[in-house]
Amino acid sequence: MRSFVFACGVASLAAACSGGGKSAPPPVVADPKPDPSSPEPVEKTTDQPPAPKRPQTLAEAGIVPEWMDRSADPCTDFYQYACGGFLKTAEIPPDRSSWGAIQIVVKGNEDLLRKTLEDAQQKHADDTMKKLGAYYGACMDEAAIEKAGIAPVKPLLDVIATVVDGPTAAKAVIALHKDTVFPFFTLGPTQDFADATKVIAGLDQGGLGLPDRKYYFDNTGTMPRTRKAYVAHLQKLFELAGTAPPASAAAAADVMRIETAIAKVQQTDITRRDPHAVYHRVDRDGLEKKVAPTFPWGDYLSGVGIAGVTAITVNDPAYYTAIAKLIATEKPAALRNYLTATVLRDAAPTLTKAFVDQAFAMQKELSGAKELPPRWRRCVRRVDADLGELLAQSYVKTRFAGSSRARAIDLTRSVLDAMRTELDALPWMDDTTRAAAKTKLDKMAYLVGFPDKWRRYDFAVGGEYATNVVTASRWELARQLGKIGKPVDRNDWQMTPPTVNAYYDPTLNEIALPAGQLQPPFFSATFHPAVNFGSTGGGTVGHEVTHGFDDEGSQFDGDGNLRDWWSKSTKEQFAAATKCVVDQYAKYEAVPKVKLDGKLTAGENIADNGGVKIAYLAYQAWKAFEAKQGRPVQTKIEDLTDDQVYFLAYGQSWCDKMTPEALETMAHSNPHAPPMWRVNGVIVNQPGFGPAYSCPAGKPMNPGKPCSVW
Repeated sequence: MRSFVFACGVASLAAACSGGGKSAPPPVVADPKPDPSSPEPVEKTTDQPPAPKRPQTLAEAGIVPEWMDRSADPCTDFYQYACGGFLKTAEIPPDRSSWGAIQIVVKGNEDLLRKTLEDAQQKHADDTMKKLGAYYGACMDEAAIEKAGIAPVKPLLDVIATVVDGPTAAKAVIALHKDTVFPFFTLGPTQDFADATKVIAGLDQGGLGLPDRKYYFDNTGTMPRTRKAYVAHLQKLFELAGTAPPASAAAAADVMRIETAIAKVQQTDITRRDPHAVYHRVDRDGLEKKVAPTFPWGDYLSGVGIAGVTAITVNDPAYYTAIAKLIATEKPAALRNYLTATVLRDAAPTLTKAFVDQAFAMQKELSGAKELPPRWRRCVRRVDADLGELLAQSYVKTRFAGSSRARAIDLTRSVLDAMRTELDALPWMDDTTRAAAKTKLDKMAYLVGFPDKWRRYDFAVGGEYATNVVTASRWELARQLGKIGKPVDRNDWQMTPPTVNAYYDPTLNEIALPAGQLQPPFFSATFHPAVNFGSTGGGTVGHEVTHGFDDEGSQFDGDGNLRDWWSKSTKEQFAAATKCVVDQYAKYEAVPKVKLDGKLTAGENIADNGGVKIAYLAYQAWKAFEAKQGRPVQTKIEDLTDDQVYFLAYGQSWCDKMTPEALETMAHSNPHAPPMWRVNGVIVNQPGFGPAYSCPAGKPMNPGKPCSVW
């Protein structure tokens, strides 16, 4: 079941986003509370860093001067002004598909974590560090991985080999899901949209090897070429597993045909933006008797360890009817090929170099990266994925100590305050809806930096890398499924602390800001407040807060329940304001002849625009308060005003050079706009930008007819 967690960028260490909070009266929030196991005590303060004894330079304030293009007119192309210097000189590393502010922070985090893991392999390491060192060491032991060959997946391939009809195919699906390989559909816990206090089981569509269903039948851009590359990739996987041509080509064709059939019955990304469209509480009885009676759901639930669960929701009942029919009627040989391909795709990064290289060949087609990341970097990412909160403890001590957490909390509160003020000013929201919106805002919780209580990873780590991955994956699946039927844990983080990203979860009505995101050039306790408010306040905190009131988040109330709490007139006017944003971004190109999907990107674009606007108001309110307290802020930083620096900081948070392949893949499947449009598409709608940069009305960055949702 889709969880509707709104993140700013890609998940894990390679993730990305920068983003924006509340002050008096204090909101009803789940403030991080000091815990004996926390790396640093939470320092409570409402003050920003004391004013420096001398004026800060742009570099000291948190701006990167060499990234700017001073020859560009900020009123004509603000992205070029903020990032032109960077775009001119930056080179995308051969093992990446983009290079920018986000990737620079990611690289710094990975370098630090590598040192941690290498230290963990030393004899003096304690038990916690030894576990990390053993996991990392097994990943780095390429000789042992080569020796193991395909043996790690042989048990699953043997199960698949027994498929001779629909019932045996269903048994194979159960075995694969138990081992966290998910053909056809996925399984996980989800809060019940109708009662957010309950955790139930959720089934969601899945089982495709390409990024999105449209790749199977759309002819836009390079998608036809990508389909051919994917079939060739599948054939190579079969050959590496021992299937010789021409049988390997026939097997690849079977997989492509079955995946195309699956794609045709899946919901589109646009449909899935509506929470009502992906929530269908059918329960076990409905699954077994109405939705898909030919599939052995009792055996399935027992096989994955939740035999007693009866509360179940599915994204679309018709999808499971179609999948059950496909399993029951498809040729057994073709089903074996599809299930085998799913196993090989999933396991390839953990197997021999030949499999790893083949997996990268497909990634290269989609991303444009020229080289495989070095082994150590891939192993750091794997440890972060599987033992993240264990690995994060030393990271937090090094990169998020002192007053950093307290400063970030204060910034969050300031932005939440500004959001409350903005709610009073919205012309399209009536008073009844406004009161409910304030209630939701007051209930919005925030997690900042790192968990108050670290997760324990209660599984053994051995010397075989693939075995460790399977063990960790099984443990995490059991942990997730163990949430079903238990009280909601509002402090269970969905990202690891070193992750450069953030998210909002509407069923929890909660935002999370990992320590990895709260790093320079996005945030620092020593930066000028205009930079912190512009980059992190607008691009992260304000962005995530606004998700609670965008086209999807607005359908959940303050308790996380899917409920219609907007009046008819408010919904109509909100829809009109949203359409303006949809139409605006639909005109932008990611690459020549490939435009953005305004509907797919609507929520993220609304959050970008609203976050920057609200955080700007928060900064102005904070600055006025400081002046009244006799602590005036430095309003001139070299030749720029602090208001100009605010927008410049936001712009520089999206300095990023991307490969054409990555940009096109993003346009086809990503709900976020490319970096250039996350800046210029936002700036044209900011009421504070024109006055800050003295842009005459009618200039490209001050067109005079802005889209205004918030």
